[in-house]
Amino acid sequence: MSDDQLKGLRAEIDHLDCEVIRLLGQRFSATEAVGRIKATQNLQAVDEQREAAQAQKYAELARQFGVPDEVVQKLFRVVIDEVVRNHRAIRDGAKSA
Repeated sequence: MSDDQLKGLRAEIDHLDCEVIRLLGQRFSATEAVGRIKATQNLQAVDEQREAAQAQKYAELARQFGVPDEVVQKLFRVVIDEVVRNHRAIRDGAKSA
């Protein structure tokens, strides 16, 4: 592999990393809105049925795109745990407001 090929692939990886982070930002914005709705409707921060359904979707998408399911599940576990933490913080802030 030439240096130019390596540089090109690394540039592609950097671009993809940027897109992943941009999309995570959009996802967190959307889930923050969900958290506000949950807080106003006094709903639980965790929706176990939705999480189970999403885990199935993630497994299907992992297969579709050739990504190990374990990697996808771990990634989304981190994301979902952060979302739940944020939903609880929104709820607790709404209670003290």
